[in-house]
Amino acid sequence: MTFSQSKQMLLRPQKEKRLFTFLVALFTAACLFVPYMIMSEGYFTFYGDFNVQQIPFYQMCHQAIRTGDVNWSWLTDLGSDFVGSYAFYLLGSPFFWITLLFPNSFVPYLMGPLLILKFACAALTGYLYIRRFTKTAYAASLGGLLYAFSGFSVYNIFFNHFHEAIIAFPLLLLGVELLITENRRGVFALSVAFCAITNYFFFFGMVVFCVIYFFVRLFSNAIKVKFSRFLVFAFEAVLGLALSAALLVPALNAIMGNSRITNILMGWNGITYGKEQIYLNVIQCFFFPPDLPARPVFFPEANVKWSSLGGWLPVFSMTGFFTWFKLREKSWLKRVLAICVLCAMVPILNSAFYAFNTSYYARWFYMPVLLIALATVMLTEDKSVDFGVGLRWTAAITIAIVAVIGFFPQKNSDGEIIFGLYTQSENGMYIARFWITALIALVCLPMQKLLFETLKTNRAKFYKGAIACVCLISILYGNVFIALGRTHSYEIKDVMIDSLIEGEVYFDDESEFRIDVYDGVDNTGMYLGYPTINAFHSVVSPSIMEFYDYIGIERSVASRPDTDYPAIRSMLSVKYLINRTDGDSFVDEDGKTLMPDYEYIKPAATIIFTKIRIMCRTVFRMIII
Repeated sequence: MTFSQSKQMLLRPQKEKRLFTFLVALFTAACLFVPYMIMSEGYFTFYGDFNVQQIPFYQMCHQAIRTGDVNWSWLTDLGSDFVGSYAFYLLGSPFFWITLLFPNSFVPYLMGPLLILKFACAALTGYLYIRRFTKTAYAASLGGLLYAFSGFSVYNIFFNHFHEAIIAFPLLLLGVELLITENRRGVFALSVAFCAITNYFFFFGMVVFCVIYFFVRLFSNAIKVKFSRFLVFAFEAVLGLALSAALLVPALNAIMGNSRITNILMGWNGITYGKEQIYLNVIQCFFFPPDLPARPVFFPEANVKWSSLGGWLPVFSMTGFFTWFKLREKSWLKRVLAICVLCAMVPILNSAFYAFNTSYYARWFYMPVLLIALATVMLTEDKSVDFGVGLRWTAAITIAIVAVIGFFPQKNSDGEIIFGLYTQSENGMYIARFWITALIALVCLPMQKLLFETLKTNRAKFYKGAIACVCLISILYGNVFIALGRTHSYEIKDVMIDSLIEGEVYFDDESEFRIDVYDGVDNTGMYLGYPTINAFHSVVSPSIMEFYDYIGIERSVASRPDTDYPAIRSMLSVKYLINRTDGDSFVDEDGKTLMPDYEYIKPAATIIFTKIRIMCRTVFRMIII
């Protein structure tokens, strides 16, 4: 098809690609998760926070709601307000409420399918927003897929509940556009309420971005807004916030005593990052598939292990970004992206997107990712655009990062000169990870060139080829990411499935008590259904924070009272200790028992981990066989 034929095609009514985009994303996401579900007897497990928070939180909250026990959760740390503790994680998520259609025993099986659905929904909402600016539905479809399978989305498989924000954000911008350009009332208020209910932490950043977005559009003369319509805009924003109050009020009450929100960046800490590698890490994350959370390979000394640093667009990387900056000098989109770059590089501005938290996070990067995807696909519709400049900049930066991190010399701990700045390991796993990631990014460079050559002669063929390539690369790097992440997990079969997801422990004891878990998996007590003093949970009742502060024990994201304070166990009614080590008792270096008044339970002796397979697991095995 020539460009003249393409132009004639544009004059005809466009057939929308909403369902097409959703189904393509659904299939692509299934290729990421289904193989690992098959390998894990129907469950999707990953590592770190996903295993020890997402799965037990979903199952525990599911059980609490189905039984009506929603006022107080004794399974959360020392006991915490249910709504306040889980509004951040899942109570506002429509995907969690879908699980209520199934029995509680099915919930761990649903984690994989829900992630597949989330990726598909992100592609759909991305499509809906981007379609406002594109001439063709295929361009919007490509943009939606780029957004849904960006490095930010794949990185945050680790944080399952972050995907709700990725889905909701395009709807918020769509609501803004419908109100200020078409005077469509009500949509913006509903989108504000949806974003606020879905996740209040991300909602704060969305509000900041929405203000920037609105005023840049206004002062760039991209929109014209009468004062009366501005009042409507403000009213609907307040109305949407009010509609979400039922969940926001208890959530805010739960976090007011959290020390993580009371500290604000000051002095030079608000102007420059204390570690220079953070700047390079921010740049790198937009040119390469994402590093594993807590297992960085590119910049090990940046100390941003859980920050959600991801922004790479599969295949197209930053080519659209550089091309837009070169060719669209006075556009509102360029100005918004320029502000995003500034915010990413200045700590106090970066922290504005997450309530000025002093910890470094990049958990708002899905916002510029959406706009970079928009810029990329809008450029593909302009036949006068030459992507050469953007591609050369992208290639130069990508190759430079590979060359420096891959070959620059340094001294190791033994004083020997070695080549490569990536994280070193004895088994060579990090070396392999670096070169696999680098190879995927490098392969996409000639792939782009071929696609842009096709765009010059056959636009329809370009879109079909681009969508296919994006899906293929997304499947490739997504599987690499998940497979490598699972290597850092506890033993999936023996520990995660048999001992925790399907594990049960029985105490012949009717008294009220808590358990203690020594050297075990975080939130083991929640998995097994017993109150415990060990809890990995970021949002608990303020009284718990006050209690640990009073007795001189640090409590940030987890309660793990040190054994140097043995009396805490007695005071908190710990009666049983689940000891997952091979030692005979819990003793110090002098052989003195640290907790002499407790009954020591060994899993092999008195704890019975049941091996009963529920019906859906049996059915699953029959299907596989």
